[in-house]
Amino acid sequence: MILGEREEELEKIKRYIIELTPVMFYRTNDLIHIKRVVGHFEQIIPKIKDVYGNNFNYEFARAAAEVHDDPEIITTDIPLYEKELMNKEKRERLSLEEDKAIENLVERYGLFFKGYSYKELLYSTKNKDRLETQFISFCDKFDGAGEAWHEIWAGNEFFVLPAGGKDAKTGGYIRRLKEFSEKYPKMVAFFEEFPEYSVDEFNFELIPYKNKPHTIKSLKKNSGFLLYELWKKSVIKTEGTKNLVTQLEFY
Repeated sequence: MILGEREEELEKIKRYIIELTPVMFYRTNDLIHIKRVVGHFEQIIPKIKDVYGNNFNYEFARAAAEVHDDPEIITTDIPLYEKELMNKEKRERLSLEEDKAIENLVERYGLFFKGYSYKELLYSTKNKDRLETQFISFCDKFDGAGEAWHEIWAGNEFFVLPAGGKDAKTGGYIRRLKEFSEKYPKMVAFFEEFPEYSVDEFNFELIPYKNKPHTIKSLKKNSGFLLYELWKKSVIKTEGTKNLVTQLEFY
């Protein structure tokens, strides 16, 4: 596998490029996102071990985390909010496009990634047919949600709907994160043991949208929303604070 070439492609893909979010103060790219997802997973490994012990392939999950968004090299990033507005026909079309992208990537980058079948990793992250990739999907959604929450607490109103705020047709990331214990029964034990990763409703309208952009000092303030606090701590441990306080875009 040509790791350098693959990472260069991922770095080109900007996150949240949709009409709803024309400005993202701390806009990220897929490479930053993937590294954060890996970091989120590393943070919860001890907790997963407490619940599942050896009945979990940690190395497979690590590899899956690293490649989970590779199909976007071909399909580009389609944010959750936009996906959930798709009708059945559009979702089926996207699924076929993702299948074609996976086959293309295997031809382009090779059969194996870190000792595992590249195709199996990609299809499992798409289909979430293993406990390991269900957890990687949770880390993926957790990071996407954290990006939106980070924008809101900096005063960016464009991100209220993706985050799960007022008038969201489908509830955004709040609803999606709540679904994990419903869609994936094997994950219930984890959420019961570590309820801090369960999602509570939050009224994003209460956030003062005149908040100033983030600073090192403001990152230490408690938002009152536990999952956002967990996300901040995880990102800081993974990559430091630079990306969290360096504003790239403005109204």
